[in-house]
Amino acid sequence: MKSRSVYFILTTGLIFCLYSKLAAADTPEQIFEKVSPSVVVVDIFNIQDEYIGQGSGVVIGPGQIITNCHVAKRGKSRQVRQSGKSYSATLQYADPSRDLCQLHAPDLPAPPVELGTTKKLKVGQRVYAVGAPEELELTLSEGLISSLRPHEDSEYIQNSAAISLGSSGGGLFNDQGQLIGITTFYHAEGQNLNFALPVDWINELPQRAQDATLLTKKKKSGLFWLNRVAAMEQNKDWQGMLTFSQQWAKSEPVNADAWFSLGIAHKNLKQYEQAIKAYRTALRFQPEYADAWNNLGNIHNKIKQYEQAVLAYQEALRAEPDFSAAWNNLGIAYGNLKQYRQAISAYQEAVRIEPEKSSFWYNLGEAYFRIGESDKVREVYQSLLKLDMNLASAYSTAFISLLKK
Repeated sequence: MKSRSVYFILTTGLIFCLYSKLAAADTPEQIFEKVSPSVVVVDIFNIQDEYIGQGSGVVIGPGQIITNCHVAKRGKSRQVRQSGKSYSATLQYADPSRDLCQLHAPDLPAPPVELGTTKKLKVGQRVYAVGAPEELELTLSEGLISSLRPHEDSEYIQNSAAISLGSSGGGLFNDQGQLIGITTFYHAEGQNLNFALPVDWINELPQRAQDATLLTKKKKSGLFWLNRVAAMEQNKDWQGMLTFSQQWAKSEPVNADAWFSLGIAHKNLKQYEQAIKAYRTALRFQPEYADAWNNLGNIHNKIKQYEQAVLAYQEALRAEPDFSAAWNNLGIAYGNLKQYRQAISAYQEAVRIEPEKSSFWYNLGEAYFRIGESDKVREVYQSLLKLDMNLASAYSTAFISLLKK
């Protein structure tokens, strides 16, 4: 997959920057104009038909609105509101474990949004949240993806686009105005966290739908555990994350994500053997878990078990061939083995998949330098100049200046 906060890409200690491809990007105003007709207010009423609160929702088809289950479950009846007009809505599908519900409002004339995907998202990518905070009309807030956490074969998106109560259930959009997530507001560990449920889950909702009566049952969902773990990770509370992940793994012993979180905590506490065991347990339950293979490779690289690192990265890439960070990490492992030709091949794949990643270019240039290909070293320098002047300067000092001697 991509660069995520839940794994730690091996680098040579250099600072690198992420760049967005802005040439075809819409402006925030254009995005709001494009998507706002498809974002609605969800009004909630109690059994006495009294208004008790609101959330947001996103239209995905004729009369079909996606929102959070924690919005939908608050009352006995619901209406969706757009441009001052209200339309009766019924609960069509509910997946409480993913906090994803679908409403049906047959008279709603709103157009559907264009669905995107989480598969190409990057940390640092600009995103836009559109929803209706309490007592307000639709608003747009702008932010960046701060982490992508693998969860149930997709990406749980943490981002810095400000949302508040009432905005839950709204849309998170990319710079093309495509829906990439459903926003949700979460408070944990003394901080407000902004997440988005991956858009890829929407198509799975009809198959996973549960009886609406389950909305009232108290059960800790995967997102309950995941939200707490993400908060601890952001706070770098590794001991707390370890304890909580152990509880998660005990509660759901065959959940690969629980063991994956346990591996992260052990790794950051420098408990490398325990981390390896945790990742291997995750892989026993989910053999195609590319992030777990990548993280396992990172630990083997850290403790200088380079051959095992290569094998782990290769497994990550078998599971996900366009995993740019795993290609980069594979290049690093080959470099540590002084197998520079293989390292170059791996780095070339990394920059092919993610050409704006300056650190990948730096590593590629260093590998060329190790085998004395001066022209290639200079070509990489020209690419770095277009991406990151500071890193290009460091590269010039480390390699270009030595070519002149």
